[in-house]
Amino acid sequence: MPTMPNHRDRGYALMHRLCLLVFVFFWFWGCVYLWERWDFPLINLPWNYALVAVAGLIVATFGTLQNYGSFFIKSGWRRIRESVMKANFQTSLIAFFVFGSYFATKDNETSRLFLVFYLSTCWPLLIGSNFAIPGLFKRLMGFGSIDKKSVILGEASSLDGLTNWIVRHSEQGFSFQGAFSTTEEVPSSVKLPWLGTYSKLGEYLSAYKIHQLIILPDRNMEKWIPVVTDLASKHGCRVLIYNSLSGFFDSRLVFVEESGRQFFSLQNEPLESPFNRMVKRAFDLMISLPALAFALPVCMLMVKVFQIIQSPGPLFFRQERVGLAGKRFVIWKFRSMIHDESGKRDEAEQARPHDSRVFSLGRIMRRFSIDEIPQFINVLKGDMSLVGPRPYLAEHDYLFQRDYKAYRIRQFVKPGVTGPAQCRGLRGEFTDPSLVRKRIELDFNYVGNWSIWLDVEIVVRTIGQVMFPPKSAC
Repeated sequence: MPTMPNHRDRGYALMHRLCLLVFVFFWFWGCVYLWERWDFPLINLPWNYALVAVAGLIVATFGTLQNYGSFFIKSGWRRIRESVMKANFQTSLIAFFVFGSYFATKDNETSRLFLVFYLSTCWPLLIGSNFAIPGLFKRLMGFGSIDKKSVILGEASSLDGLTNWIVRHSEQGFSFQGAFSTTEEVPSSVKLPWLGTYSKLGEYLSAYKIHQLIILPDRNMEKWIPVVTDLASKHGCRVLIYNSLSGFFDSRLVFVEESGRQFFSLQNEPLESPFNRMVKRAFDLMISLPALAFALPVCMLMVKVFQIIQSPGPLFFRQERVGLAGKRFVIWKFRSMIHDESGKRDEAEQARPHDSRVFSLGRIMRRFSIDEIPQFINVLKGDMSLVGPRPYLAEHDYLFQRDYKAYRIRQFVKPGVTGPAQCRGLRGEFTDPSLVRKRIELDFNYVGNWSIWLDVEIVVRTIGQVMFPPKSAC
């Protein structure tokens, strides 16, 4: 899982955000100019719409510029894909704000065609900006910033193991001058000049201006680290201490502090913060209470009528699922299958396309997720959240835990009515192991990178999935 971004990446993310705001604001006035030149109906309240568009982008960019530094090292195709995904979300929120303002002000004089023109042209502008701005920053970082002359110090074997890292960072503005070893052994494969043992470090730092010193801890580090760090402080060198434990784990280690002591964790957990949990709970209630008050009663009446006609039996289907920290709870759904009066049917068997157990209205309910609406009851009770990893049956949970390492990390947060996998169309029967793995990876990413803006993005995506359900919905 990703670690917290450093100050450099945070700064670039802020500059990226400011660039987008400037582009969107001035492009609005460019569209107004073109509209006037084409002699189309003029827009009313132009400043209102320009500022509202900027407000929508401000909200959107807080959820789409996470882990900014990782963008630099991705392949070209992955950068394009990520840029398009960001632009989709950003344009959607700008459109929501702009048309919300249009209807709120009852502005009948402004051409809706102009607003559509502005938004449709913003989309490619945002794609290009999201793709090009990080590359521009990378170029500026390499040629316009301080010359980051660096030296590395550690055991010969440790230095040899960092060859690829050295090559990659050499392309990102670092200038590696050489390597010192903590023993007399000379590194064999590292592509840097060997400068000798650490006993010569003081003399070297006095002769050359070095920006930073990268330390690779080893089993004898208590002998030389105090000496090296004192020399770094004396000569004004920035010190980076390499995390040698990271090679033992698939996920990145996260720095945490508990009771005044410093530790590494295998998982970043934003929802460990009481404030974040409070914000998430408020968002849950803000959506679930209106849904329970207005949508649920109407759906209950309609579903019950069709159940009486097509498949008499109970209105609700209740089933035990696994939730936060492995705790079991009863999930609520509208019954979409033919009622099994004998009670012998295996309820753990997943529904398949054209499943004979599902009556005709039930298929429509499942396809458009109407059967999930009663889960707002679970949200109100606190068993579930509006957004989170989907809860599975205990039988499935056991199988996933057996087959997928670190599966239970997804249970660090409450399960959700919708989740990061479901909003991307990954729903329905577990048939393809690669898709199951993709679902679980998306859940892991959600746990480690939660923000309220991520929840908003998932809800917006889910609305699109409900309106235009994928083929996997059954």
